[in-house]
Amino acid sequence: MKMAPSFVKLYEQMSEPKYVIAMGACTITGGMFSTDSYSTIRGVDKLIPVDVYLPGCPPKPEAIIDAITKLHKKISCEIYEDRIRSQQGGRCFTTNHKFCLVCSTRTGNYNQ
Repeated sequence: MKMAPSFVKLYEQMSEPKYVIAMGACTITGGMFSTDSYSTIRGVDKLIPVDVYLPGCPPKPEAIIDAITKLHKKISCEIYEDRIRSQQGGRCFTTNHKFCLVCSTRTGNYNQ
């Protein structure tokens, strides 16, 4: 658990938006290394919020792709919900432009 304060500090220094994939059995539950080990944290979700859990030791490549796909879907749903919420609030993303027409009285060659 010596790494827990450093781990939380690293998470807090991340820029927004923050997304976390807990990868591997040791990350999720501490695994067989969780007793008397400073380098593994038992239950990382107790310290920081986890978006996607990826079990396995080591995780298979297909599982990694699946976890990234799940995270992508979660992000796209959040973006869609934010867009719907902003439209319901009466906000408008257009700007009123003041265009004025300028008539030219020049005649002749326009390539000058």
